[in-house]
Amino acid sequence: MKNCIIVFLLIASIHTAYADDSAATLKNESEAGVVVTGGNTQTDTISLKEKTAYEWNKNIVKFGANFLTTSNAGNQQAYQWGLGLRYERELSDQIGIFLGQAVESNKYQGILQRYNSDLGGRYTFVKTEQFKWASELGYRFTRENYTLDGFKNINFLRLYNELERMFTKTFTIKWWIEFLPNITTSEAYQLNTELSGSAAISEMFSMKAGYLIKYNNQPPVGAIYKTDSMFTTALVAKF
Repeated sequence: MKNCIIVFLLIASIHTAYADDSAATLKNESEAGVVVTGGNTQTDTISLKEKTAYEWNKNIVKFGANFLTTSNAGNQQAYQWGLGLRYERELSDQIGIFLGQAVESNKYQGILQRYNSDLGGRYTFVKTEQFKWASELGYRFTRENYTLDGFKNINFLRLYNELERMFTKTFTIKWWIEFLPNITTSEAYQLNTELSGSAAISEMFSMKAGYLIKYNNQPPVGAIYKTDSMFTTALVAKF
C-alpha cells in the first residue's frame, strides 16, 4: 500500500509541475452525521465522510475517507473506517482509465484490514448538469486480514455503474452498484449498492440521506450474516 501511495504522489507532483495552474480545480465534500439519545435509551452514533478531488489537464487525483462508530449504553456495536486514493486519466470526453488503492476495516464483519488495489477503465455515457451516467470495468486484488487470525488473497473482476439525476436545483438522487465476481471461486462474489438523496439548504450545505447494502456470499468466519445494511442522514458541505 505504501508503495502505491508513493507512486500516486509522484505522478501528481510530476503532472503538477507541467500543469497550467489556472486550469486546476480542487473540490471537497465533507459529511457529518451524529445521533445521541439519553434517558431510558442511551446510544450514540458518529458517521464521518471526506471526499477530495484535484483535477488538472485531464488528470484527477481523488482521496476519500470514512468513519463510523456506534455504541449502546457504552457497549460498542459497530466500528468501521476506510481510506482510499485514486488516480484517473481522461483519454477523451467519454473514456478514461484509473488506478486506485484503498484500505478499510470492519471488525464486527470479521475484517481487521481489507486492502483493495484497483485497475480499469471508465466510460461516460451521459454527462450533463441534470443527468450523469458512467460505468467502470476493471480488476481488483484484495488482501483480507481477519479478526480471528488468518488472511486471504482474492482476485476479483469489478463492474461498477453510477447514475445521478438532478430533479431541481436543490434536490438530487444518486444510485450506484458494484458487482465483484470472484475469478477463482465463483460462489465467493460480492455486491454493493447505495441509493441516496441530497437536498440543498444553502450554496455550501445540504442534507443527505442514503441507504447502503453490502452483500458477501461467502463472509469471513465469525460473521453471522451475508448482508450488511446502513441507513444514514448527514449534513454535507461542498466547496
